[in-house]
Order: sequence, then structure tokens, then C-alpha cells
Amino acid sequence: MSVDTVVRASVRLRASPLHDLVLTHLRALWRDPGTLAADPGAAALANATTELLRALLTSAARDTDDHRVRSALDDSLAARITAYVRRHLTDPELTPDRIAREHAVSRRQLYVVLARVGISLEQWVIGERLEAACRLLTSPRHVGLPVSAVAARCGFTRRFRAAYGVTPREWRRLRIQDAASSPRAEQ
Repeated sequence: MSVDTVVRASVRLRASPLHDLVLTHLRALWRDPGTLAADPGAAALANATTELLRALLTSAARDTDDHRVRSALDDSLAARITAYVRRHLTDPELTPDRIAREHAVSRRQLYVVLARVGISLEQWVIGERLEAACRLLTSPRHVGLPVSAVAARCGFTRRFRAAYGVTPREWRRLRIQDAASSPRAEQ
């Protein structure tokens, strides 16, 4: 991105339709940076954040006929979609149609964009929800949260057992036992 583009964008950030999305994303990162930095997905999150910022700058500096602007917005669409889905994982109304509508693309275009980056939307959302469930089930902060509440928050039912070979209750028990018997727990 050229310095000229960044300078033009700097005075028009709030005019971009991406401004609120990027601002919400950055605020979410600010809330718990330690946990996010330790997460296995931290590198992907950093890349997505960079692409969101690039899209915001490009959008704010846009000239309506500028092909580079359209290209940057298209390039960042997958990152914007995945960031949106992660923010709304617990929403039972999260559907492909809603995701497409929120990003001003057709459902078909949504699938095409995600396929380009190797994501099958349904399987990716299921995986993200299952990972969220695992984190909640083993989090000391949520140890008192009933398994049914975790299921409701993460939108899983039988899929958990199919994915991990044990029920959520068994997962929690095994992970707590593992944590208690680890060398760090003995110190």
C-alpha cells in the first residue's frame, strides 16, 4: 500500500463503511490480549487483523474507479467474514444467508470467497464452535458452568462426541484429571 493511499485514508477513516467493523474488532483484541496471544490461532488472527486494517485504509482512500481499492477489499473479504463469524459463533441465527447479507455479497459469492482460502463454511463453523466448547469446558473460570450451558453457548450437540470420541462431560473430567496430574500441578 502506498504512502499516498495511507495519507489520503487517514483523514477519511470514519467515512468508510468498514470503520465500525474494524473498530469493533480492535476493541475485542484489546480486551484480553494475553489470552489471544497464547491461542494457537494467534498468527491467523494477526493476519486477519492486518488485512482488515488494509481494507479500512484502502476503503477510506478510495477513488470509485480505482481497481486497487476493489482488489484490496476483495482480498480482505475472507478475513472480514471469518472475523465476523468468530464474533457471532454463539448466535443461533448465524446462517450463510445472514453472513452473506452482512458482507453485501450473495450466498454463492460467500462460498466462492471462502473456498479460495480453503474454508468450507459449515465445517469451519462447526470446528470453531467445538474448539470454543473445549476451551469453556476446561477453563478454570467456567468450571461451574453446566455442560448443557456450554452446549447452548457453543451450538453443539452430538457433534462433540463425534469429533472427540467422548461426551463433553467426559472431556471436562479427563482434562481436569490431566491438569491435576501434570508436573506443574504438583509444584
